Amino acid sequence: MSFEQYVIEYDLGSIEKNKTFKELTTIGCGGNIKVLFSPNSIECLCKAFKYINDNNLKYFILGNGSNVLASDEFFDGIVINLRKQKYDFYVEEDILFVSAFYPTVKLAYDLASLEIGDLSFLGGIPGLLGGAIYNNCGAYKQEISKSLIEVSYINNCGEIVNISNKECGFGYRNSIFHYVNSIIISAKFKIKRIDTKEILDKRRKERLLSQPLDTKNMGSIFKNNPLIPAWKIIDSLGLRGFRIGDAAISSKHANFIINMGNAKFNDIYNMINLIEKRSLNEYGIKLVSEITYVK
Repeated sequence: MSFEQYVIEYDLGSIEKNKTFKELTTIGCGGNIKVLFSPNSIECLCKAFKYINDNNLKYFILGNGSNVLASDEFFDGIVINLRKQKYDFYVEEDILFVSAFYPTVKLAYDLASLEIGDLSFLGGIPGLLGGAIYNNCGAYKQEISKSLIEVSYINNCGEIVNISNKECGFGYRNSIFHYVNSIIISAKFKIKRIDTKEILDKRRKERLLSQPLDTKNMGSIFKNNPLIPAWKIIDSLGLRGFRIGDAAISSKHANFIINMGNAKFNDIYNMINLIEKRSLNEYGIKLVSEITYVK
């Protein structure tokens, strides 16, 4: 039985053909997808993920599609689409219980409306909460790992596992989830009740002025070097505004690559490689990309 037949047989969700990464990623780039699977529920996702792993099927987990650069070639596998999943949160005393499918920016503002402000830094991070946990994302000198208590995820046997902050192996833009077959589904955070509505609005205005938020982009391309921000390195190389095909380094923020119209995978990939090589050759600094590649 094929995966598509299995999903239909057990009513696990929807199967779509003729979808592309171009329409599902924030950079607007990427080729056709063999199967796009959107599960009906967490239980259905568990069963489907077990089937995929039991049969060694090629797959990719897609949230909001930010920080993802997909090849223009045909993806001969299953894309597990999480952006249609239901999400919510609730608070008990000083503990936040929240779905990993929650859009991070929306979560920051929804919490701020209740004067729960510890996670206000998420207002500057695109994507879903699960992806932010996966990469231990951060902004404004804060990181997900600082206040996270516990993560729930689906393992390759289709079982739901709960692990503590310590067991997540968090590092700078890194976690244990980079190395295990898993789908993060929820998390618990320690929170404080503080009013951050004003600071969220202020930061948003600052980002609109300093980042190309009105363009097709992947967010920040490179992790910051401990001694100097990545954008300063790229800027000092004279690459601000530099273009390869329809891929351009943003004139607003040099650590953003934007799609000027119909950028191809190779345009963007070659731009990233160019920055890496010039930084290493001219400054001896090895820049490390934050991008997830799909080939």
